[in-house]
Amino acid sequence: MSLLTTGNTAKLYCLNWLEKYLTDHPAPIRILDLGCGEGLNFVKLLQKYAARVSYTGIEPDEKNCQLARENLRGLPATVIKSYGYKLSDKLSGEYDFVVSFSVLEHVFRRLAYLKTVKEYLAPAGYFLINYDAGHFVAGRERLKNMVGPFLALFGLEKYYQSFVKEEDFCEFIDLVGLKIIDQKFFNTKLKGVAKIISPANSEEFTGKWFNYELWLNSLDIEYVDALAPIFETRNFIIRHKNK
Repeated sequence: MSLLTTGNTAKLYCLNWLEKYLTDHPAPIRILDLGCGEGLNFVKLLQKYAARVSYTGIEPDEKNCQLARENLRGLPATVIKSYGYKLSDKLSGEYDFVVSFSVLEHVFRRLAYLKTVKEYLAPAGYFLINYDAGHFVAGRERLKNMVGPFLALFGLEKYYQSFVKEEDFCEFIDLVGLKIIDQKFFNTKLKGVAKIISPANSEEFTGKWFNYELWLNSLDIEYVDALAPIFETRNFIIRHKNK
C-alpha cells in the first residue's frame, strides 16, 4: 500500500490518522492547513479522496504559495497568502480538521496562532499538530536562531524560529480552550538516514522506521524537553475542551 508521505514519521502519523477518520466517516470534510508550505503533504491524500475532501492552505511566503498552487493544481484545494492570524476577511465557516505540520517553531505570535485554530475548528473537529526541535539541536542553524527572534520584534517574521517548550505549549492549548487527547514523539536520528535512502526504497524504509517509532512510543517513555535531541518532533491530536 502506498504511503501518504515519506521522510517524516510525525507527518505520516497524522495523515494516517486522518485517513482512518475518512474511512470511518463517509461524510465530506474540510481541512485547514495553517502553514502549508509547498502543499506537498496533502497531494496524495487529496488525490485519493478528491470527492470527499476540500483543502485550504494558509502560507505567508509568496514563493511557497505559488509552488503550492502548482503542486495542488487540479485537486480540491485553495491556497491563501497570509500568516495564520486574523483570517476573518479570508476564511468563512468551520473546518473538520485544522492541521499544522512543522510550523509552530517558526510562529512568532503563537498564542494568536492557536486562537485561530480554536476559531475555525468545528465543534466536533480535530487539530493535528507536530512541531520540530531539529533546528535547535546539534548546533544547527545557529545564526537564524539568534537573528530570527530579534527581527520578529520589528515585524519581520519570515526568519523567526525558536524552540517550543512543552510547558508553554500545554499552557497555550489550555488558555485557548482546547485539550490534548493524544501525544507522541517522532523523528529519531533515522530521519537523517531517510535522506540518503534511494527513492526506490523510500516507502519500505519509511514504513519500517514508522513502526519502530510507534513501538518506542509504546514503551511509556516520558517526554521532556531534554529529549528533543533524540526525538526531534513532538506530535499532538487536540480537540475542544467540551469534547
